[in-house]
Amino acid sequence: MEGYLRNKASYPWLLDAVNLGEPVPRLAETAAPALELDAGQAALVHEEVVRTLKGKPTEGEVVRALEDLRAACDAGHVPACTYLDEEFQEPQRGGYRLRYPDVEKLPGGVEFAVVVLQCHIAADGQMQGCDVIEDGARGFARSFIEQLGEHRFRPATLAGHRFASTYMFAVTCSRGGSYKYKLPLEQKMGWARLRVSRFPESPAAWTNLAVQLALYEPQAPEYPAVIERAYALAPRARWFATEHAWRQVQAGQYAAALSAIRPALHDSKQREHPNPYVLETAAAAHFGLRQCPEALAAQRQAVEELPIGWPTPERERFEHRLQEYEAACGAASGGPRGPSGSSRSARAR
Repeated sequence: MEGYLRNKASYPWLLDAVNLGEPVPRLAETAAPALELDAGQAALVHEEVVRTLKGKPTEGEVVRALEDLRAACDAGHVPACTYLDEEFQEPQRGGYRLRYPDVEKLPGGVEFAVVVLQCHIAADGQMQGCDVIEDGARGFARSFIEQLGEHRFRPATLAGHRFASTYMFAVTCSRGGSYKYKLPLEQKMGWARLRVSRFPESPAAWTNLAVQLALYEPQAPEYPAVIERAYALAPRARWFATEHAWRQVQAGQYAAALSAIRPALHDSKQREHPNPYVLETAAAAHFGLRQCPEALAAQRQAVEELPIGWPTPERERFEHRLQEYEAACGAASGGPRGPSGSSRSARAR
């Protein structure tokens, strides 16, 4: 969705260049339970978190503060989002060079291997081990785990307070050091399906399959299930959250859709460059909940944010939906109806 929206021509290029998709970060995953707040609660929670972090919080309190801030941001409390942007730092490894193993030509002409690790980083920056999410075809993960363990990381911090978290490491090893060549479509799709069958818990593998299907086979029978699986593994990833929420809107599950879309609606990229499809989904959920002011505001902004030169049928669809909301919400009698069914191309997102 993001790549296609920035530049319509760049989305196919991005997928061709990468071939294997990109990993979905798990955002310093913690064990703290998630909260769901309303606007009033979010403001109070944000104030309490700031007070806590100005003191000398324990590591557990810092972790709780991070989850509380995310919940407050998801609820639309902009100061909490801004605080996260400015004060939260993901763990980072140093700038040292990694040694890449040699990749021999594999059966079927494949000359690359994907390695995805989720490493556990202590508050002092020491790596405490890694879970192997994907290990290519030759067992390269051990080499990278050993190399990562030789150096300390910069740990995750919130307002300067360190805490233990996870670090997602992903690399594509290739023969000759370059994997930016175009695979034939059949091989690309076959490789995408093979990865999810071999590594069913890999967000990166499901990301890759989902975007390849969206671009090349949006009518594939497996596409809805792939989206849902990707969302289950990476619920904060904007594209999957939007797709999942849109499906919930079509099923009349408006409150659930609004809950699912909130992280995508309030993340830093969305605030800086509002995505009309995220806004459209939020508007539909609000309209289904009979929240006319919110629905109208979101759909109007969605129309305004469509890029210049966007396909005319899509622009007309957005405008028609806004007119539908305006007519229903302005009716003298009766409440707004639920959004009428409509299709929107997976490729357009």
